[in-house]
Amino acid sequence: MSSIDSNNFFEPQLRQALFPLYKELMEAVEPFQDDPRGLCPFAVQWGPRFPKEERSGILFVGRATNGWVSFSNDPDVLFGDTDEAIFNLGDQMLWVHNLEGNRNGYNTRRSAFWRVIRGISSSFYPNPELSYVSWSNVTKVAPDGANPSDVLYYAQLEVCQRILAEEIRILSPRFVVFLTGYNWAIDFLRFLNGGNAPTHILKEPWGDYEACTFRIRETTCILSEHPMGKPEKAHIEAINKLIKASI
Repeated sequence: MSSIDSNNFFEPQLRQALFPLYKELMEAVEPFQDDPRGLCPFAVQWGPRFPKEERSGILFVGRATNGWVSFSNDPDVLFGDTDEAIFNLGDQMLWVHNLEGNRNGYNTRRSAFWRVIRGISSSFYPNPELSYVSWSNVTKVAPDGANPSDVLYYAQLEVCQRILAEEIRILSPRFVVFLTGYNWAIDFLRFLNGGNAPTHILKEPWGDYEACTFRIRETTCILSEHPMGKPEKAHIEAINKLIKASI
């Protein structure tokens, strides 16, 4: 299958594009490095079977990691090969499956975010479904255990917009699913759309909420809410319906 070993296919392209941007990112958040919680940088993950074909596959986008595997602010370390690296990890995406039911730390089964992503992914891909998808966040740096403050958000916004644009350009997903809510996504949707707010194509209600599709260049973007505390079955069904309507 052409999607096998896509880590090796995408790794050099993403490394070349993202490494200099992460140098800018670390400079942008330098004034916040004295946060006693520590700042955790994050890099996009793509499963080993994420499709190589252009305009294929799904990229899920969240808000922030609220903690991650490294506190380093050195791009050479973050893109290196030590335990503090965040780029091209050996178990990327598959760690979500590996930590399902984990009793000694983070249990992905308890995460509404991952339950919804797995529910959507399993509708289109076989087990392990997350090996076929990719994942990123709109903000790439967050304090350990928290979302970035407004000040930290805006300090990193401009470079994070360019990072997301490069992730989409290189991974070339057919669908980008923002599980963020409007306020977290709109700055990025505008940037991707040349500075203009995109016009929705379709809307699909689920409970008290709705998901919308936007067409930005050749990519279909779906904007919905963060899954925490919301009806998951209806959420999954709504996004699946929008994806199927756009295939």
